[in-house]
Amino acid sequence: MVLSSCGLSKVVNLLRCSFDMDGITDITWAGVNLSNISSVSDLSINDLKSAAAAIKARDFHVGCNVKVNVKNSTPRDAKMIAYDYELLIDDASVATGSTDNQSFIIRPNTTTPIKVPIAIDLVKIFKNQEGELNSLVKFARNLKDYGNGDPSNVKIKFSPKFNVGKNVQKFPPFVLSKTVGNKE
Repeated sequence: MVLSSCGLSKVVNLLRCSFDMDGITDITWAGVNLSNISSVSDLSINDLKSAAAAIKARDFHVGCNVKVNVKNSTPRDAKMIAYDYELLIDDASVATGSTDNQSFIIRPNTTTPIKVPIAIDLVKIFKNQEGELNSLVKFARNLKDYGNGDPSNVKIKFSPKFNVGKNVQKFPPFVLSKTVGNKE
């Protein structure tokens, strides 16, 4: 009974936590970190070789991390055992996923950053609606401050999972959003 009460307390505390999206980091393709690349001249010979090999293999999987901050303002621990996510750019869904192998303890009166690894399959986006591709291209420009006054609205639907006894349950998704790009 005490263990159940303790576990339930952590779930209730998780419900009381606040969630927000802090940013997008570590954008990679073909093993190349694109986060600090402003032009082709910023790429090394090895980066160009990796990109050429990826193009030859038709590998157009882009990865990034979305940083979600979980703030626990309660005096007790909160626990999340996993999460599901959906990433949307200008309301176009570009990636979904989940993790079931990592739990998080959010300590009292702290903010815990969670890096949500995102995998985007550009080939899938190219095959789908033109709007998704346009949203992704605009988003990429805005990440590098090339935005032309038309900012991208990035949302992540983040659904924390928790245990009730031996059953895994999940909260309805928290919709976290961030505007990327210039508003001029």
